[in-house]
Amino acid sequence: MRETDVHSRIPRHQERPPLRDVDGEKLRPDVEGHGLPRPFGRVPRRSGADRRGGAAPDRNERQLREERGGSPWVLAIDIGNTNITLGAFPARPPAGGGVPRAFATGRLSTHRHTTADEYGLSLRQVLDHAGLSLKALGGVVVASVVPPLDEVFRDLCPRYLGCPALFVGPETRTGVEIRYDRPAEVGADRIVNAAAAFARFRRACIVIDFGTATTFDCVDDRGAYLGGAIAPGPQMAAESLSQRTAKLPLMGAFRKPARAIGKNTLDSMASGLYHGYVGLSEGILARLKAEMGGAPLVLATGGLSPLLGKEIGGIKEIVPDLTLEGLWLIWRLNQGKK
Repeated sequence: MRETDVHSRIPRHQERPPLRDVDGEKLRPDVEGHGLPRPFGRVPRRSGADRRGGAAPDRNERQLREERGGSPWVLAIDIGNTNITLGAFPARPPAGGGVPRAFATGRLSTHRHTTADEYGLSLRQVLDHAGLSLKALGGVVVASVVPPLDEVFRDLCPRYLGCPALFVGPETRTGVEIRYDRPAEVGADRIVNAAAAFARFRRACIVIDFGTATTFDCVDDRGAYLGGAIAPGPQMAAESLSQRTAKLPLMGAFRKPARAIGKNTLDSMASGLYHGYVGLSEGILARLKAEMGGAPLVLATGGLSPLLGKEIGGIKEIVPDLTLEGLWLIWRLNQGKK
């Protein structure tokens, strides 16, 4: 599959240092040991001796083979405004309980006018590239904030994956009490994040999700969703800055500048956006904490969480795939529902 395929793009994996919290402690390991799950389709390279049957493959390679083999697995799909994030999980929880790690992740681009057939074929291609067997697919669970794509995925999942999808909605059992004026208005991803955060830490917390929009979601010490705040996402702000001004150029990827005092236009824009979002996040967090009382745990998720999470004061955990983990939890919770 070419990387230029628009609807089935798989990011090229780049090695990253382990994610750490603000105290320097290494966060949870993963299959590759780089803080993020293995992207779809990446299989460890074996040495010549391994291929000839000399040395046994290491534990991580054996684990990946078993997970991709005949064991039941679940596909979590997070349909966002910019990307559709995919995560493949074992259907069964780990022996010690909790949430299993996604053994493969990937992304498709979000396009509101893409048909069920186009997305269905793209998904089949991605899963086939990852070596995942549809015969062992035990379930599909979806959170969507793009209503035009809801019916598209309801249609394609039975036809292309052979499995109907569980959509997270107002009637879905999530394990979260929603204390919102109109609960149906809360984005599915925000409820999923709240469920995952409380299941993981069992305490009051605030989840910052750095996506197309930046959301702040508050969960009390009993797991109830209290509400939160919504701000434009960093990339949205960068695009708006260029589109709504006559001379400012379109900035590339959101990045941390080398210094706060920019010496050219692009560096000045990068400084304003990066440090602006750090300040915005710290200011909102201070006000949310004051209203909640106590000492809620603050965690960051979303595509930009590894970049911003280390800079924002008060963030104790960085969990890039929190939404996918929450989808798996909700899928498990609904297996006994009649």
